[in-house]
Amino acid sequence: MADPIAALEEITANLRSLAITIAAAKSKSIAPAQIQPIASTCARSYFEHVHPQLSLIRNPECKIEQIDLLFQEVLKLGSARRPRDVFAKPIDELCQCLLLATIDLMKARGSARLVLSDTERSILLTLQKMLPASSASYEQALRDISQGNRVSWRGTANELREALREVMDHLAPDDKVLASGIQMEEGAKGPTQKQKVRFILKARRSSGTAVASAETSLDTVDEMVATLARQTYTRTNVSTHSATNAPEIRNLKRYVDALLADLLAIA
Repeated sequence: MADPIAALEEITANLRSLAITIAAAKSKSIAPAQIQPIASTCARSYFEHVHPQLSLIRNPECKIEQIDLLFQEVLKLGSARRPRDVFAKPIDELCQCLLLATIDLMKARGSARLVLSDTERSILLTLQKMLPASSASYEQALRDISQGNRVSWRGTANELREALREVMDHLAPDDKVLASGIQMEEGAKGPTQKQKVRFILKARRSSGTAVASAETSLDTVDEMVATLARQTYTRTNVSTHSATNAPEIRNLKRYVDALLADLLAIA
């Protein structure tokens, strides 16, 4: 039997890819051939490799019955041509349940890998619904940090930075920021990321102190990412680089978490 955690990770990744493909489809309806192969493979893998292990866990975060019903709903929807929009909600809910199932299995195994704090879980679930690609970047960074055995942390820093950038671009599109009366800085081709942060938080009527703090945090994130990238090239001893930068990447993540929580209105 395949490892259930590895199986869940693959299933979730495939479902996210399916959701992105459906959302990007030019047709207003989706044919069974576009859904059934992936959905059936995911369901079969889940019931063969994951379901038996989940059934042994007491008081799981997400009930097995709910996952079963969501798989059945996705398979039923995919059995005939349907409007594109009907697939988004069940696939999104299924991905969220599978994430919770992954956490249940990790806790049952006694693994420290990806045991999420309340803030991390809220950020991840929000990103899964709003920006699947950003969710994948954030989750990859969480896995890198929890495993702690990276030779280089540059990729992890970039994953965190990219997730943050995509959230700002999504919540503050250039046209809406410019329409609010913000003037572009000299030489810039569009609003800066600081201006986007200011736009998002002011729209939520955040205090001037909160806005200023977020802008300062954004500067700190940029500098930390740049510093980690420089150190990758300047440190000749790889083991020293990895050990020294591990605390730095965790500190970077704390800043990114705080910014994401503010931007996504996560309490």
